[in-house]
Amino acid sequence: MKTTSITILLIIISAISFAQNAQVVVFKHELRWTDETKFPNYFLYQDIRDSIFKDTKLELMKYLKVNEVVLPKDVSYKIFNGFGKQKVEMPKMVSNKDFEIGIFSFITRATYGFGMLWKFNIIIKQNNKIILQKEVSHELEYFNVSGYVTSQLWFSPEEFHDVFRRLIKESLGELPSTNEKIIVGSLEAQEKKASSLLLNPTRQLLKINGAWNSASNFSALIETTNGANLDFYYKDKMIWNFPKPTFSDFYTPLFTSATGVSISFNEKIAHQKKGVLFFSDGGKFGINLKWVEKVSTIKVKGVEVTKQNFSDPIIAELYNDKEQIGYFLYARLEEVRSTDKTEVKFNPFIGNQTQNTLGIEQIHRIEGLLYNKPLFAEYNENRGIIEIRSGEERLGIMLVQNCNPENQSVANATLSKNKHFVTTTYSHFGKPSMEKTKSVEWYPIYFPENATEESRKVAIKTLVCLFFGIGSM
Repeated sequence: MKTTSITILLIIISAISFAQNAQVVVFKHELRWTDETKFPNYFLYQDIRDSIFKDTKLELMKYLKVNEVVLPKDVSYKIFNGFGKQKVEMPKMVSNKDFEIGIFSFITRATYGFGMLWKFNIIIKQNNKIILQKEVSHELEYFNVSGYVTSQLWFSPEEFHDVFRRLIKESLGELPSTNEKIIVGSLEAQEKKASSLLLNPTRQLLKINGAWNSASNFSALIETTNGANLDFYYKDKMIWNFPKPTFSDFYTPLFTSATGVSISFNEKIAHQKKGVLFFSDGGKFGINLKWVEKVSTIKVKGVEVTKQNFSDPIIAELYNDKEQIGYFLYARLEEVRSTDKTEVKFNPFIGNQTQNTLGIEQIHRIEGLLYNKPLFAEYNENRGIIEIRSGEERLGIMLVQNCNPENQSVANATLSKNKHFVTTTYSHFGKPSMEKTKSVEWYPIYFPENATEESRKVAIKTLVCLFFGIGSM
């Protein structure tokens, strides 16, 4: 009889517990000293937001033993560019629910250096008294130095969701709370994205040493599994005179096509830079970069602006031993993946800032002609992938993730072990050696399965043109 009474009492207590309700009165996600280039506001994806809300609701119902948790319609979102701190504060009682909950998510760069942290706080109040307050904090570490020295995107929407779910579980004790680093991304995942752009791709390695990303001396080779390696190196020479430019009518429409800006040039070049790419079979490929000192007229959205400086390497001429064989134009673009909530706000630290985006992509692009065929290459820093094309034909795909285990740099930029500073170590003089493995960077590069030696050479020449466009900024 006593056992029956105890059982009934437990059932009554349990029923009372599950009759209680809860409400999330604060749900914040904030960025500090970082931006949406690396960390987009994935709560703008309805499916991601709904999945995170569902996971959060289920975990809270299980922890509080309630049959309902009311969540807000949206997540409060903010970017701090200065010394703003995360505010973990609950408002005064705002509902008549038994439980009020605050969720505070905060991705921040470390106070000093380039390290990244994700701090996650939860506060639960019952009848206006705090019954749980806990912070979970993890360092986020991108698997490759490219995540720190380029504008590489760190999370996919699914990866963001997975880490958020882990943090809510740790904060409620469903998972043990630790201080371990969360490694973001992987070489395998990045290579899968890159190789998927070609049908039946062949993976090779671009091994390179020197000032390849600053339009200066470097040595390199394409290493294959069958021994059909392709060796080449570049030697530069500066010219500081002011010759008449060799502008042709094709440059104006090409520039307008690449940038959306209509221009007409004057007759002066600030300076130019020449160099030659030498292949081990004796082939030579000359590049002549030219900087325009002034632009007589620019039209932006139909509005004329006169006498503006224009300092990018606008054009480059390409040569073999005897004659000009091509040209290209370089442009640096920024593409905002906007939504209906995207807006531009003024910030006293950095000026106008675009917020509430699904990512801001930094893109380097060249377009032109080589051997009477269209020349095109594009490096999307956000994705970490370089695409090389001739017209609509893809000649190759390069992944900008250095996979040499003895070398932790990208374009010779190395992050210190404590992530406090970045150093650049290359020299612009002489021919860099390929013998010292620790100084050579390795990049996965993919070619079509049936690529010929000549098409690989064209791809490499196009790739070097892109390097020089980027490096001459």
